[in-house]
Amino acid sequence: MTVKTIALSLNDIDNLDHLLPTAAAIANASDAHLSGVYVIPSVEVYAAYAGMAMADVVDTQRKRYLAMAKSVQEKFAHALDANGLQGEFHQLDAINMSVSREFCEAARVADLAIIAQVDRDTYCGVEAEFAENVVMGVGRPVLIVPRGKSYDAIGKKVVMGWNGTREAARACFDALAVMADGADVTLVWVDPQKTRAEAGNLPGTEMASTLARHGVKVTAEPMPTADENAGAALLTKASDAGADLLVMGAYGHSRVREFVFGGASETVIKSAPLPVLMSH
Repeated sequence: MTVKTIALSLNDIDNLDHLLPTAAAIANASDAHLSGVYVIPSVEVYAAYAGMAMADVVDTQRKRYLAMAKSVQEKFAHALDANGLQGEFHQLDAINMSVSREFCEAARVADLAIIAQVDRDTYCGVEAEFAENVVMGVGRPVLIVPRGKSYDAIGKKVVMGWNGTREAARACFDALAVMADGADVTLVWVDPQKTRAEAGNLPGTEMASTLARHGVKVTAEPMPTADENAGAALLTKASDAGADLLVMGAYGHSRVREFVFGGASETVIKSAPLPVLMSH
């Protein structure tokens, strides 16, 4: 499968000068259609203030969001024209201050969703848990791009996390669509000694053989650690290998309609210094 439709989150306005070139490069590599999605959050007003009625506050904020949407649309259109891409801009309204629900609904008809990493110390135009909500809720592979960085290409040198689970399988096969021809892949099983029955004597070799049939160069490597967080271990391996893409399954469970991430997924989502493709 190749990527032919990409849904791109445009809410991180201050980061668009980095995210748009990256998304354009990925779209160009696959001759993909790029759908830009900007979600206008609902205006929350707790009380009348500064002598203004609530209706006036809502109207003022609404006009501000609409002005930002126009600016975002212009930037997106310029990126399409500059890169010779086909695409369209979608402006959606959220039912509250969180925007992940509307983005997920728009991205479910795409082959790939691209979002920026969320800096929890800076307002990025989305809720703090945006990345987690999208990964767990969209039903599509999600590429998370570090803020403040641009990439001309990804998928030439790849580290894949593998442990035989459903989520890992989804991620590894989803990643084939964004990897370069003849990519150099290191398939890493973190702490296989903890799951000997699943890992076997040669952890990851069967999956490596399957991936190699797609024309990529794959090396399976077990990675025992001293009880290190699996996400941190994968990030270390990606750094040591000079990888331009990390691939892993996202792990979590629902609890009263919210998702609680396992330590590995949370570590990578919050601190990965390179693009990460996650599937759930």
